[in-house]
Amino acid sequence: MLKSAFAILMLGTVCIPGFAQEVKFSGVVRGADDDSPLIGATVKASSGAVVVTDADGAFSINVKKDHTVTFSYIGYLPQTVKVDNGTKGDIFLKEDAEALDEVVVVGYGTMKRSDLTGSVVSVSADDIKKTVATSLDQALQGKAAGVQVTQNSGAPGGGISVSIRGTNSLNGNEPLYVIDGVPLSGQSDGNTNALSSINTADIVSMEVLKDASATAIYGSRASNGVIMITTKRGEAGKTRLSYEGYYGIQQIPERLNVLNLREFAIYRNHRAEVMGFGATKEFGDPSILGPGTDWQNEIFRTAAMHNHQVSVSGGNDWGRYALGLGYLNQDGIAIGSDFQRLSGRINLDTNITKWLSIGVSASLSRTKQTNTIDNGNIIRTALDQHPNVPVRNPDGSYGFQAKDDNFGTFYANPVADAILREDYDRGTNFFGNIWADFNILNGLTLRLEYGGGFNYNNHYYYRPTYDYGFFTQDSESSRSASNGKNYFFKTFLTYDKQIRKHHFNLMFGHESNGNEYEYLSGSRRNFFLNSVHELVAGDALTAKNNSSRGSGSMESYFCRTNYNFDDRYLLTFTLRADGSSNFGKANRWGWFPSIALGWRISQEKFLREIEPLNNLKLRMGWGIVGNQNIAAYAYGTSMASSATIWGAGFYAGNYSNDKLKWEETKSYNVGLDLAMFNNRLE
Repeated sequence: MLKSAFAILMLGTVCIPGFAQEVKFSGVVRGADDDSPLIGATVKASSGAVVVTDADGAFSINVKKDHTVTFSYIGYLPQTVKVDNGTKGDIFLKEDAEALDEVVVVGYGTMKRSDLTGSVVSVSADDIKKTVATSLDQALQGKAAGVQVTQNSGAPGGGISVSIRGTNSLNGNEPLYVIDGVPLSGQSDGNTNALSSINTADIVSMEVLKDASATAIYGSRASNGVIMITTKRGEAGKTRLSYEGYYGIQQIPERLNVLNLREFAIYRNHRAEVMGFGATKEFGDPSILGPGTDWQNEIFRTAAMHNHQVSVSGGNDWGRYALGLGYLNQDGIAIGSDFQRLSGRINLDTNITKWLSIGVSASLSRTKQTNTIDNGNIIRTALDQHPNVPVRNPDGSYGFQAKDDNFGTFYANPVADAILREDYDRGTNFFGNIWADFNILNGLTLRLEYGGGFNYNNHYYYRPTYDYGFFTQDSESSRSASNGKNYFFKTFLTYDKQIRKHHFNLMFGHESNGNEYEYLSGSRRNFFLNSVHELVAGDALTAKNNSSRGSGSMESYFCRTNYNFDDRYLLTFTLRADGSSNFGKANRWGWFPSIALGWRISQEKFLREIEPLNNLKLRMGWGIVGNQNIAAYAYGTSMASSATIWGAGFYAGNYSNDKLKWEETKSYNVGLDLAMFNNRLE
């Protein structure tokens, strides 16, 4: 009786679903390419049980018989295994290189490259490493079609202009840079590069958005294009400590051909004969003269530069981190110029729950740029100075040009000007953001993001008193300090849905921006000692000062629709509305729409069988972008002051214009994308 009851109980146990026998499943997860263990890989059973591989890539999980286990790791294709009995062995995951290459960063999100309808070109970290660049705009030089990089200064860290598809605006033609979601202006003052504080070793990729259909999502700031920059983030796996560094030598490739001393003497004698001036005794026999002073040799040098980068990254499926510290020291090829940068960056990503992820990105840098070359016109002076003038006299003093009626222009000693003068900038820059992603429903995500940055910059200048014989240079000094901050808060909702052959991606968002700045300067002349450079040591009667302060704000609403039918027919529509404090109430808001169509011809049946063809896509787009880069309160009347015999006087500094409105740029784009032979030819 007992045996019968036990048999019935056992039969019932076997037949009831959900009470299958558990077995122990263990092994090691490895990369298929190099057999290296993958630390922190996720091992998930179909029943819901989850474990993570240890420091040796090993795992052990209890799984019900006939269930499956899925292995996943960032950057690798997932693999699912069915469990029959207790098993032990290695699991090899293949790299998902194709998926990584296809994803590109666009405004407020990412897209597959195959789904792009706008004109976008990418520059990878490997492309950047093929050259030596002190700033990210230099890293673009010659690497992106339609992007022109012009160097405005020869000094290290000097000003650079970047234009995308030519001149698009009446006021400023620099693109908008967006680094990990933080917008930054690329405007420079001609000598100092606003982007030189960014370490190029931190960059993973740059996406250049060129036409209006791609840039219109940034509305009033996108008239000159947008450059999206992604920096290094952590990956699940064991902690990685890496070092990158280089040491380089710089030389000027060519020098201008100018007269040496013998040639100059012949020229001077002919000029004196024609003009009627008296002959110079030392030039009586030019054949006995040597080459004289080669001023280009004196100001140009073989300059060294070295760069060092230390980074630490790692994490698991619950959290990832990446930290980097970099140092750059670059001497200029002209004396009196150099650039130093110390920078640090941290990126954190954390999965709090299945429905909440948060992250932080932050960058801090300290720079110093010395530039007596551009600000003193030293190179031009070296080309003009006479070869009979010595760099230094026998007593060690700097040589100077003797008074000569044959040449009325006096030129200073360029070596003395470059070495004696003090002219440098110090800057501290910070920018970053913190974000939270809420997975509300399957395919529906809400992102909240707050960020911004601040900068402090100081400029120092001092020119000492020096006797050049018949000319005495008076001393003068100036100081200036500026600081600014900007901040933004954005919220956007993204819905991604696949319905059979129809794929929809909808995004709606709101963003608010604010900025503040302040500037202060002062100067004095006639210092009683060359060794004391502080303003207080100058003549108080020559003191001058100036200051300014301002702020601005902008509010924006935007939306984007991406539609894809059967991976063949593509549609993108964007609309952004910007309201800026730079305009009066009548014209405060600007509307910036765009629309683009794409046809992936290579996905049609009549072309799918052509093996060499990887991609053939026709794109057409239209859009409007804007520019609000004008002075604050230009639509109203501001006051200016001037000194008078009765004291300070005030007057209208400008004429008011309440009809002042946005600058708009309309863009049409037609493009054909072709890739063949496994994307070797594009």
